[in-house]
Amino acid sequence: MRIQSLRIRLILGAGVWIAIALVLAGLAIGYLFTKSVESSASADLSATTSRLVALIDPSARSPAPVLSGALPDPRYDTPISGLYWQITDLGTQQTIRSRSLWDHVLKASSPVEGGQLSTMQGPVGQWLLAFSLTARFPKAKGERRYQIVVAQDRSILDEAIARFGQELAVALAILGVALVVAAILQVQFGLSPFRTLRQDIENIRKGIAPAIEATYPREVVPVVSEVNALLALQQTSMDFARSRASDLAHGLKTPLAVLGTLAYELEGRGDARSAASIIGLTNEMRDRIDYQLRLVRLRQRTRMQALSASLNSIVSGAVAVLKKTLTGEQLEWVVDIDDDLNVDIDPNDLIELVGVILENAAQWAKTQVHVQARTGGAMVELQISDDGPGIAQSDLNSIGRRGKRVDEAGTGTGLGLAIAREIVALNNGTIAFERSSSCGLEVVIRLPAA
Repeated sequence: MRIQSLRIRLILGAGVWIAIALVLAGLAIGYLFTKSVESSASADLSATTSRLVALIDPSARSPAPVLSGALPDPRYDTPISGLYWQITDLGTQQTIRSRSLWDHVLKASSPVEGGQLSTMQGPVGQWLLAFSLTARFPKAKGERRYQIVVAQDRSILDEAIARFGQELAVALAILGVALVVAAILQVQFGLSPFRTLRQDIENIRKGIAPAIEATYPREVVPVVSEVNALLALQQTSMDFARSRASDLAHGLKTPLAVLGTLAYELEGRGDARSAASIIGLTNEMRDRIDYQLRLVRLRQRTRMQALSASLNSIVSGAVAVLKKTLTGEQLEWVVDIDDDLNVDIDPNDLIELVGVILENAAQWAKTQVHVQARTGGAMVELQISDDGPGIAQSDLNSIGRRGKRVDEAGTGTGLGLAIAREIVALNNGTIAFERSSSCGLEVVIRLPAA
């Protein structure tokens, strides 16, 4: 499975390479230590061999080798101590041994000139690291040759190597943990500009800042520049589209006014039928233009933008205004809204939305308009109901659809509820039309909480 997190990928990559590097380093250090221990042991055995050569008395008449002194290391006098020596007269084949060998005879290889390092079995079957040397002593008639063998128990070296390996493993493990922690800190530090970038984008989404203005490392600057360029292009495109739509709508109003004048002139000449047709068409076109102008004024949003508007204050303000109208002052207004309800929408758009729904309710209500709002998790639900005549169940889904009117006999264009649908859709909400408990119309609007 592909890892999506850049942080985890960097940390895992660093961890893998650190583990490989430590394993290779451990093997190399272990190998070098083993070679060093064996070399040191070989040097000690060679030095002991040289001391034994110095202690040999070649002038002694005994057929067996004779030493003029003893080695200072007491382990050569302790049975099966792990350190052993053996001297063989190659002429008489007589041998003398260290007390540590007891009655065991080392089976040395064939005599060779110079020193030789080899392995052989010890007195209890253990493996020994042995250094053998052939020494020559001239005498009046010929020479005497001796084979000197000095050996050390291999397990002593193996124990030292194993103990070093364990300590090395602990040290490398501690070093590995330290390096992984350092890698994590380095990754965190290296990715910190992206956390700042995320916060800057969040500020843009909330409307705090218009663009990313912080200073970033050179590697992040291209991303910042592209984001700023996209934001500028988006704003330019939105401004251009809104300006063109507004210009088009305003440009059509003058020709429509001229058509209206011509219609009245036709009516004055007695062509009432043609005049009525022209007046009907111009009124419909004027309504459509007003609809588009109202849409242009809505705040177009992207997923990045976050807004906030107080539902309490806007509903209270709209109700206060409607109470002063001829229709509204005759109605009972019941407002039940939780305190401090803020929704993710531009305040002007919320004023337009609430105003449209409340005006529609006031137009059809007989005695009462009921408004209530509650928060439910990430959404805020606003319910506006009236006790008017209501709408047939089959027509509920058609309310507010563009090009559809349910109240054909009533006044108005029916475009207000279409505007409401547009506003809700632009702000990631939902709107539903139902029959209220008093058989009137109930509008249920759900918007994201701020």
